[in-house]
Amino acid sequence: MGDPAGIGGEVILKSLTHICKKSIPVLIGDISIINHLTKSLFGDKKFDFKGFKEGNTGGVEFIDLGLLNTIRFGTSDSRYGEASYKYIIEALKLVCSGEVSAIVTCPINKKSIHLAGIQFIGHTELLAYYSGVTDYVMMMANRSMRVSLVTIHIPLKNVESLLSIERIFKCISITDNSLKTYFGIKEPYIKVCGLNPHAGEQGLIGNEETIIKEAIDLARSLNMHAEGPFPADTLFHKVDCDAYIAMYHDQGLIPVKTVDFRKTVNITLGLPFIRTSPGHGTGFDIAGKGVADPSGLIEAYRVAESMV
Repeated sequence: MGDPAGIGGEVILKSLTHICKKSIPVLIGDISIINHLTKSLFGDKKFDFKGFKEGNTGGVEFIDLGLLNTIRFGTSDSRYGEASYKYIIEALKLVCSGEVSAIVTCPINKKSIHLAGIQFIGHTELLAYYSGVTDYVMMMANRSMRVSLVTIHIPLKNVESLLSIERIFKCISITDNSLKTYFGIKEPYIKVCGLNPHAGEQGLIGNEETIIKEAIDLARSLNMHAEGPFPADTLFHKVDCDAYIAMYHDQGLIPVKTVDFRKTVNITLGLPFIRTSPGHGTGFDIAGKGVADPSGLIEAYRVAESMV
């Protein structure tokens, strides 16, 4: 359910008739919040989740952790951070025991997580830690393009110091392997961004492109079809590859979200299980108002099903 004070519960309820087609959703959260939202969204209608039959699967299951009785939508709170953390831990138990096939997460609030004393920046880092994984990649994808990120949630001033041949190569390699494993692409074609304007213009505007090129050359020596580094300001205007590699968060997320914000999905590559999420945040400004768009969650669920 993600952060209970966000739009997670609402988009789940609005998605039910769309996602109960090929698989059985197992919802994790607080039923008190869902009941409150159900009443505000649908009046007197109530969902009997185990008997919910809008598709061909025979129902929806709900795991109620019973952590909250009341909610103040659109606010950061340590209780909400702790609740969203416990929801994801429950999901991890289920996926690691083989009881579910994938995890689809609604957005969490970083401030609430911090207030709860939980030392993770976001879902991606938390899932990687508890999976024992150190090499993982955040991919943002929609039906037009896929973009993997070498660095994720760090200040822009720190990007240069964190770039290395090894780190860039791992991003290319994990992306290449995941495209083959989960997307059925036999010979993925990957384009890699430079870091500086004009991809450094042969060392005239920075030298970081040298290590980017060495990482690409290493990938090519292992029969990966990767090319670059290309200037990022012109690379995305024509989608002619299976995935792009961006050096930092906004370099990759601006084009993919501009192309199709509503259906952009966050996919964590490199984990021992499938994890997707809508590309948007908690929507605190509209939480509890009944106006949240469920398109992102519906698409995240569809992508997870497809990858399974």
